[in-house]
Amino acid sequence: MKKIWKIKKLVLPQHSDHAGVMWHGTYFNWLEEGRINALLKAGINYVDLIKKGFELPLIDTSIKYISPLFLGDNITIESIFTISKSPKIKIHSKFKNKSKKVLTIAEVNLVLINKNTFSIIRKRPDFISQAFLKLNG
Repeated sequence: MKKIWKIKKLVLPQHSDHAGVMWHGTYFNWLEEGRINALLKAGINYVDLIKKGFELPLIDTSIKYISPLFLGDNITIESIFTISKSPKIKIHSKFKNKSKKVLTIAEVNLVLINKNTFSIIRKRPDFISQAFLKLNG
């Protein structure tokens, strides 16, 4: 069974429009926050990763909005990482309300690159491979 990485968020006024509906850009911010937190818990501080010359840029994404998120909603974002020998790192996330109803489904795909040359890293350094094993669950 895959490990589920979770973060809890509250829809605040700065996350929503005048109708109280969460702004679409906030979803991307929260997805990134979830990824960075999961990496940290798996042993990779993102700032240190960058200092070592690596980056994990987003290469594609999709979001399916099932039901809007509203000002004041308490949301849990559950993410599952799928990391294989392929350079692509897939992250499937679900935004759930306090009743555990899925309101949004997202997929984010990343690749590990050399920050200086912008080339894809196919043979990951051991410290990254070990953290990715933890992320995979």
